[in-house]
Amino acid sequence: MLDAAVERVQAEGLLLDYANIGMEDLIRAVGVPRSTVFRIWPDRVAFVADLVRALFEADPGFDTGFDGPTLELIHGAIAEGGEAMGRPEARELVLRRAVRLAVAHNIVAVADSVAYRAYRTMSAALSSGDSVPGGDEIRALLVEIEDRYLERMAAMYRVLNDAVGLRMRPGLDARDLAVAVMATIDGVSDHRRIDPVQIDTPRLVSVGRDEPEEWDIAALAVYGVYTTFTEPVD
Repeated sequence: MLDAAVERVQAEGLLLDYANIGMEDLIRAVGVPRSTVFRIWPDRVAFVADLVRALFEADPGFDTGFDGPTLELIHGAIAEGGEAMGRPEARELVLRRAVRLAVAHNIVAVADSVAYRAYRTMSAALSSGDSVPGGDEIRALLVEIEDRYLERMAAMYRVLNDAVGLRMRPGLDARDLAVAVMATIDGVSDHRRIDPVQIDTPRLVSVGRDEPEEWDIAALAVYGVYTTFTEPVD
């Protein structure tokens, strides 16, 4: 049932009233006993909650907080620093490179994720006050999913901070940074759906001591957040 529903959402998206997730229709499609289905899920809301969880668990970036290519870009930027990482200016360069490349890739990967689109659709409805079937249950599920993402993101930021000689400013921790970055990506992603040209067109910008390079708006925004939330260790 869940596999069939995941395939349907991947093809059609998840409608807020779950109109495309008909229990009887899915039962007929997969040929399972009706009594068994309703013993496991007493109503469609219960099924949709498990479906949303299944969508995220099928997302390859769910266990790490980032998709594979994004992690490779971050670790590649760190590795490229090499022995020069002992110098502050080299560490600053690594941070800029990691953020510039990883965010530019990640915002597209996130926008193309079925799980993320379902998450944003449901969270937007909940925050707007619209009536969403099973709203309390869905809100609790989204809190659980977001919490797991934030912990994984925070773990990656701790690794990056250690590599480039940064620490969180007093009063802040890596989870605060993860929340701020997630909110930034969410906001830019929302506008990207309306005006992708405005968001996806790179800007030639000189940051720090670097020569001008192409930066995505999202990457510049995240870099600003990152450097505001952190400070050099020495």
